[in-house]
Amino acid sequence: MKKLLQLFVIAVLFSTSIYAGGFQTGTQNARAMGMGSAFVGMVPDASAIYFNPAGLSNFKGFNLVMGTTLIMPKVDFTGPTPLTTTTSTVERTFTPINFYAAYTMDNGLSIGLGVNNPYGLGSEWPETWLGKRLAQKTELRTFYITPTVAYKVNDYFSVGGGFSYIASDVQFVQVIDIPVLAAGLPAAPNIKVNLEGDGDPAIAWNLGLLFKPTDWASFGFSFRSEATLNFNGDLTFIGLTNATHKVLFPDGKGKSKLVMPWDMRFGVSLKPMKDLTVNTDLMFVGWESYKQLEADFETNTSVWKDLLSPKHWNNTFGLKVGAEYLINNLALRAGYVYDGSPIPTKYMDPSLPGANRNEFTVGVGYQFTPNIRFDAAYQFISFTNDVSDSALPFNGKYENSTNLFGFNLALSF
Repeated sequence: MKKLLQLFVIAVLFSTSIYAGGFQTGTQNARAMGMGSAFVGMVPDASAIYFNPAGLSNFKGFNLVMGTTLIMPKVDFTGPTPLTTTTSTVERTFTPINFYAAYTMDNGLSIGLGVNNPYGLGSEWPETWLGKRLAQKTELRTFYITPTVAYKVNDYFSVGGGFSYIASDVQFVQVIDIPVLAAGLPAAPNIKVNLEGDGDPAIAWNLGLLFKPTDWASFGFSFRSEATLNFNGDLTFIGLTNATHKVLFPDGKGKSKLVMPWDMRFGVSLKPMKDLTVNTDLMFVGWESYKQLEADFETNTSVWKDLLSPKHWNNTFGLKVGAEYLINNLALRAGYVYDGSPIPTKYMDPSLPGANRNEFTVGVGYQFTPNIRFDAAYQFISFTNDVSDSALPFNGKYENSTNLFGFNLALSF
């Protein structure tokens, strides 16, 4: 039962880690996605609200960017050792949105608003698989609403910043088999444990700087603060018929807290040729903020306890490289991403596999009119992590492959 609590809180806050370092998706604009999301030093449109708010100074007038990403994850798990059974996640498609609108005035002042789902994925395994007691289904939904301002100090330097109002909710389902706990108390197989929680409103702030000394080079910096999320959830056991079981495994409420990490990025954008742009971003994420896992449930019994478990995640490093080449109104793009995993091997489990990854992206864009542009991108994420260590509670081999398709429409006037 302690493992159940642990996996619930993990699912609440980290279900997306199957698809990106930690639980960041990063797919916030198809144009950026096609360039490996290396956008901190470039940010030519209103998506600067996410990548680097100082970049709102890169255009004049009104700019609108809106779209979605189709994310199709698949994870195969083989194990636990010495077994060799392979199970695949259920096929699902997630569609996080991104919407950015901004207006830049002649005096250098910019205002904007962004709405996006930077954490909005999940995972689902078959109900009868070997790891059903650990995780069967998780789904996390978040909305970040981010008002932003920026100011162009002079021809070379701009600064911007804003704050995010964060709303979130989660669902986690697992299937457990309750053994015979006492004489006269029968076993209860295939009991669904459904946990649903809403996050209290949370706030984060971000800051961006942009330095453009020449027409062919610009340098960017962005920082996003930590954010404390407090979750309150409802727990329901589905399938219990015995009165004693209902006492030992009571429906009720629970709460947990997590400090989401800070995020710091440095970007360089170069134009070695008139129609060619090359970008590089370095990203650092302060995952050391995840020091322990804690859950406080309203009702405790002899088999149902609160949880306090150390985690000690590691800070991570990421590298993003991308390029864009223009042929009249057509833009061709490609990118590479190295994404570091913060998860120590000894804390790996089916709801939270991860590994350092090499990712590749391609994209296209077309400027239909001076005011209308459409962008599309494809990204492939893959990793293999063999944690066949008998000392781990659920060891085996994790193989991930995820296809992402991004689409955005941009309007300016």
